[in-house]
Amino acid sequence: MVVSKYVNVEGASLHYLSREEESAENPLLIMFHGFPENAHTWEALMATLPTSLDIIAPDLPGYHLSSPLPSETDYQVPSLISRMAAFIEKVQKGRKVILLGHDWGGAIAWPLAAFHQTLISKLIIVNAAHPSCFTRAIKTSSTQRAKSLYISALIDKGAERTLTNTSFTLLKNMLGNGFFEKETSYSRTLLNDWSKPETLSAMLNYYRQMPQQVPQKNVPEHVLDDIRVPEIFIHCPTLLLWGEQDDAFDLSVLDKIEHYVPLIIKRFNPHASHWLHREKPEWVQKEVINFIGL
Repeated sequence: MVVSKYVNVEGASLHYLSREEESAENPLLIMFHGFPENAHTWEALMATLPTSLDIIAPDLPGYHLSSPLPSETDYQVPSLISRMAAFIEKVQKGRKVILLGHDWGGAIAWPLAAFHQTLISKLIIVNAAHPSCFTRAIKTSSTQRAKSLYISALIDKGAERTLTNTSFTLLKNMLGNGFFEKETSYSRTLLNDWSKPETLSAMLNYYRQMPQQVPQKNVPEHVLDDIRVPEIFIHCPTLLLWGEQDDAFDLSVLDKIEHYVPLIIKRFNPHASHWLHREKPEWVQKEVINFIGL
């Protein structure tokens, strides 16, 4: 049974969904969601995974039932990594941790696994670009810069007002054709989240505090030359699951990823989009089970 729990991390409350026996024999799968979702995005996948696996899925800081953070700068990636590593330490309870991240959850999971190596035994990424590869792609790929243009609307000073006044059309379109056509408890939850000014601002702060803002499609070469590619290496076994119909990422974001993640296994689904975990939960479940070795 999945239950809601809360834990205080660095002075802020983090809400998470829990399906646990809290047995030291069970590995613990911790799942970080992306923008503009919340922990309930994982419910279809959680329902298919065996009970020999404990599962925790937090609402990222500021999302849904997790407290907004005091300062906009608290949403900078190093601060988020520190906070989520502290969260893992609080809920781990002696279990081997497999970290899974999608989208922004993946953007946090990649460097967390790099900089907190003793916390994470294995890493699973669903449609989230490695920070080094993403930065290189926006330097070298006009296609990726074009796919990332939506970010400019999210970091605009008037983004909250624009999104609200347009009934969150941009966010609805992000989640894929048909997602809101059939009303569900999850879609209602998302609309309720987005309608809360403090929550919406917290969500947008992830983009506003990105370490490297995305340049425009036809930016001058000297601006691109000045972008520094971070060197972030992940040494644990890593599974990359990728829906090939991704509107947010060009496949160039995967070029030379083995340089940064030598123990990577890549699996592609040609029929899924950026929302692979929701569209193909059975496919994801099989890949996850094989990778963990259950």
